Amino acid sequence: MYGAGECYAYAVTKDPKARERAKKAYDAMRFLWTVTQGGTPPAPKGYLARTVLPASGPDPNASAYTPARDRQFQATRDRLWKVMNPRWPRSADGKWFWKADTSSDELDGHYFLYALYYDLVAKGDPAEAARVREHVAALTDHLVDNNFQLVDHDGTVTRWGVFNPEKLNFDIHWADDRPLNSFSILAYLKTAEHITGQAKYGAAYRLLIEKHGYAVNAMMNKHHAGPGGGNQSDDEMAFMMLHNLLLYERDPKLRMMYGIALRRRWETESPEFNPLFNYIAAAVLKGLQYTDSHSTHDLELKRSEERRVGKECRSRW
Repeated sequence: MYGAGECYAYAVTKDPKARERAKKAYDAMRFLWTVTQGGTPPAPKGYLARTVLPASGPDPNASAYTPARDRQFQATRDRLWKVMNPRWPRSADGKWFWKADTSSDELDGHYFLYALYYDLVAKGDPAEAARVREHVAALTDHLVDNNFQLVDHDGTVTRWGVFNPEKLNFDIHWADDRPLNSFSILAYLKTAEHITGQAKYGAAYRLLIEKHGYAVNAMMNKHHAGPGGGNQSDDEMAFMMLHNLLLYERDPKLRMMYGIALRRRWETESPEFNPLFNYIAAAVLKGLQYTDSHSTHDLELKRSEERRVGKECRSRW
């Protein structure tokens, strides 16, 4: 979020300091990719870490993050939790511990920043744009080559890095994650196609839509107990990824489907007056409509809605 804000700041002001801050944020996220390559044990090509700790400090594997802790968590809280050793491998230069078992949470945040940084900051600098293309291609190749999954240093899929149709469409354990993870992988692929220009990402994107129904999956709304209920991190992830899809998709039918997905989620979340959600909905739903078997409905926020949420956000934030 910080990096995205600095990208917007630079786009509006052209302030060199905003550009510098945006680049530092991007470089930090790029480092989460490069730090995993090599080391003990090495991660697969393209894999990115959750976070890092300096190796000059205590070894996290020796205390809090042990296989015994993982087994207890698996037995008491999450039957699909991974037992890992080490959960914090050491980097090739020996300077860092990097955290494994990377989640879709990290991927969504990364691809949201990749899109904004590339379009608003890096595109004007050929060398920097090439760095972003290399980074995005490596991560997206990893996902495509591993059947739309994020594979850890131990050769198994991470706990939450699952985006393939076998799991999302047919496994009861992934039913609740079906809509969010469907449009997350679609957003990764669409963003990668936009940034790199490589047709293979568009082909994978169309495969998931045309053969496996991922655009329809995306239209399913989340299940929760009303405003303020449910998983708030999932809400943020949903808005970020639907932002990217509506930013880059040009097919009218798919734009309508993604627009429905975003509008339904915004209607659920609007009582919370979240500034980010309101901004994304106002920006990317503009001009969109949905025609069903009865009539045509506007998906964009009405002026009265924009004024209401804007006034409430200003008073609260």
